[in-house]
Amino acid sequence: MNNALYVSEIEAMFRTITQERDELRTKFNTINQPGWTLFSGSVYYVSSTKKTWQESRTFCQSKGGDLMIINSKEEQDFANKLQKYMWIGLTDLETEGTWKWVDGSPLATSYWSDGEPNGKTAENCGNIKTFTKTRSWNDELCSHSLNWICENRLIQ
Repeated sequence: MNNALYVSEIEAMFRTITQERDELRTKFNTINQPGWTLFSGSVYYVSSTKKTWQESRTFCQSKGGDLMIINSKEEQDFANKLQKYMWIGLTDLETEGTWKWVDGSPLATSYWSDGEPNGKTAENCGNIKTFTKTRSWNDELCSHSLNWICENRLIQ
């Protein structure tokens, strides 16, 4: 084997391992911060203050996560139990009427409240509004200030 190729492969593996180590450190530090709750392979932070959807997302990203992505009924039930009118990581800002999660994945299973999303006055950001029902999502003006929920996945 060519020594230069071998060294290049080792350097690439070292960079990958170093990056993974740094990501694990960030996640570990997140878990140890007050206000974060562990649930099903992720940690979640529910704000006590209010921000716009983008400001909320920026906060979550600064903590190594993003706004919450709801992938199951169990996760939806978990979010509803928090009993907060709050932003989640759902938007149709890119293409009106095509709802996507902040990681770019399409909306597969939804929990929209009856009559939602209704798109009134360019409501392009998703939130949990009617947390007393499983179907609790609402579309809202992204400029409104609401509580929010961050998610930092521990298991990919």
